[in-house]
Amino acid sequence: MLWIVRLLLLLASLFPSGMLAAQEPPRDLDPVVITATKLETRAEQLGASVTVVPGDDVQRYHYETVEDVLRTVPGVEIRRSGSIGKLSNISIRGANANQVQVLVDGVRVKSPTTGQADLSDISPDLIERIEVIRGPQSTLYGADAIGGVVNIITKKGKGPFSAAVEGGAGKYDTYTGRGWFSGTYSLLDYAGSISHLESNGQFKNDSSDKNAVNFRVGLRLPWESSVAFSLRWVQNEIGVPVKFVSTSVPPLPNDPIIDSNNRQLSETWVMALTGHTKPFEWWEIDLRGGRYQNKTTFVDLPDAADPCPFPPCEFPGRFDVQRWEAELLNHFHIGKWSTSTIGLEYRTEDGEAQGSTPFDASSHTGSAFFQQTFRLWDRLFMSAGFRVEDNSVFGTHWTERGSLSYVIPEWGTRIHGGAGSGFRAPTFNDLFFPGFSDRTLQPETSFSWEVGVDQKLWKDRIRLGLTYFHNDFENLISFMFITTPPFVKGVNIGRARAEGFEFVSAVDILDNLTAWLNYTYTESENLQTHRLLAREPRNRLNLGLTWRPIPSLELFGDLQWVSKQFEPAVSPAWVWNSGYAVVNAGATYRLFQRYAFIQRVDLWTRIQNLTNEDYAEVRGFPALGINALAGLRITF
Repeated sequence: MLWIVRLLLLLASLFPSGMLAAQEPPRDLDPVVITATKLETRAEQLGASVTVVPGDDVQRYHYETVEDVLRTVPGVEIRRSGSIGKLSNISIRGANANQVQVLVDGVRVKSPTTGQADLSDISPDLIERIEVIRGPQSTLYGADAIGGVVNIITKKGKGPFSAAVEGGAGKYDTYTGRGWFSGTYSLLDYAGSISHLESNGQFKNDSSDKNAVNFRVGLRLPWESSVAFSLRWVQNEIGVPVKFVSTSVPPLPNDPIIDSNNRQLSETWVMALTGHTKPFEWWEIDLRGGRYQNKTTFVDLPDAADPCPFPPCEFPGRFDVQRWEAELLNHFHIGKWSTSTIGLEYRTEDGEAQGSTPFDASSHTGSAFFQQTFRLWDRLFMSAGFRVEDNSVFGTHWTERGSLSYVIPEWGTRIHGGAGSGFRAPTFNDLFFPGFSDRTLQPETSFSWEVGVDQKLWKDRIRLGLTYFHNDFENLISFMFITTPPFVKGVNIGRARAEGFEFVSAVDILDNLTAWLNYTYTESENLQTHRLLAREPRNRLNLGLTWRPIPSLELFGDLQWVSKQFEPAVSPAWVWNSGYAVVNAGATYRLFQRYAFIQRVDLWTRIQNLTNEDYAEVRGFPALGINALAGLRITF
C-alpha cells in the first residue's frame, strides 16, 4: 500500500493547505445522552458508564459496517462469524449477545427467535450518534438489558439542503457506494441515504451483497412540540461457506469445511414514530411507536463432499419475525433539581418458522416503570427506579436500579457508581424450536454493580477513567450437546459471574494530534462447570491515533488486541480460540473545496488488518486478511 501513501503526500504538496482547510466542529467532551435516562442528560451527570460514538466517525474513519464502529468501545466485544456481511453480535462486560439490548431510534431490533441483534442487518448510514450504556438497564428497557444498551440514533436534517455521494473499491472484490442528503424547509427537517456494499470474501460461496435505504422526516410544532418518523431498510444476501453440521464434532475446526451451496437472504425493516410536547414547564410528554420486522430465508442444500453423519443434515427454512411496541413517558419537573418519570409500555412479538423445523409463536408484554432523578448543587446527581413487566409466556418480573454521580469541577473529577437487577427472557427458539426447546426454561436473572472515577487534566486535554464492575447471573440459559438433530438442547445451567475493570484514556497531544487507549479486563466463570464463560476474553485492548499534519490531510490508525477465548466443546478437554492483534489504518485527503456547486471533494482510504493477521473472532470462521479500500467522496 506504499503507493497510496505516496499519492497522498504528492497531492498534499500540490495544493495550498490553508486554502483547503475545512472548519472542524469543536469536540464535545460532555455529550448529551438520551438512552441512560430517556431524557436529555449530560454524560457527567450519569452514574452509568457511557460511550457516545458520533455519527461523523462513520465518514471520518470510513467504516463499512456498524460492528466496525463499535469495536473500539470499552467493555464491548464484537464477534463476526467470518467475512463482511456475516452474522455479527455484541457482548458487554461478560454479558452475552442475548443479554444486551440493541435499539434503532429506541426500537428493539433483537430477533424474538434468536434473542440476538445481528449487527450485519443494520446499516451504518445516516447515523447521528450511537449511545452505548454499560451495566444493567432493565429498569428502563425491560428484558434482555442485563449487560447494557446500544441505541443507534438516526441523523436529523439541519440547515440548508446538502448532499454527498461516494464510491470505493478494494481487495476481495469489495465495492461500496453511498449517497445521502439532509436539510430543513420551514418547519420540516429531512434526511435520507441509500447505500450498497458487496464483497466476494476469501472462500468459495463467501460473498455478501448489502443494500440499504434510510429516511427521517420531522416537524416542529408550537409549545415546544415535535413529531418525527424514521424508516430504515436493509437487505443482506450472503453465502454461508462454513459447514456447521458435518463429520466433525463441536467445536468447528480452525480450517473450515467449505459448503459451496448454502445461501441466506435477510430483509429488515425498522420504523419509529415519535412525538414530544411540553405543555407546561413542569410537564413533558414523550410518545413512541415502533415496528421491527425481519424475514430470513436460509437455503441449505445437500453437499456430497461431506457425508451426513446424523440425518437429516440440511436445515432450509424461512423465518418471519416482527415486533410492534408503543411507549408513553411523562416527565414531571420540580425546578431544575428534580424529575420524576412515569412510563407505560406495551409490545407484541410474533415468530413463524417454515421448512425443516417449523413452529409458530407469539407473546405480548405490558410494563410500567418509575424513575426519580435529583440534581443538587450542580455537583450531586442521583437516580433510582423500578419496573414491573408482565409477559404472556413467562410471567411477571420486577427490576430496580440506582446510580450516583458526584462532580468536583474544580478538580476535573467525577465519581460515579450504580447497582441494579435485570433479567433475560427465554426466546422463541428456547421455548418452541423443535428438538431444542424446553418450555419449562426459566428467565435468566442478574444483579450487577459498578464504581468508577473519571479525571480531566491539562485543561481537559487529558481524559482518564477507571471503572470496576461485577455481574452475578442466575438460571443462565445455555446449551448442552446431544446426538440427534439439532445436536444441542437448551438448559438452565445455574450460576455464573463476570467481574473486572475498564480503563479509558484520551490525550490531545497537539491541536492536530490525538491519541486514545482503552483496556478491559474480564474475569468470568461458569460456577457449575468452573470454566470461563464461552468466547469471553480476559483481556481486550484498543489504542489509536488521529493526526492532521496539514489541514487538508488526516491520518488515523488503531490496534485491537484480544486474548484467547474458551470455546465450548463435546470433549471435556479445554478448547481455545486463539488471541489476535489487528492493526487498521487510513487517511482522508481534501482535493479541493468550494468550486461551483461542489462544497468539497475528498480522497480516502482504509486498510483493515494491515499486518495480515491470521485470526477468527469466532473459532471456525476465519476473518479476512489484509483488506485495502479506497474511494472518492463529493459533497454538495
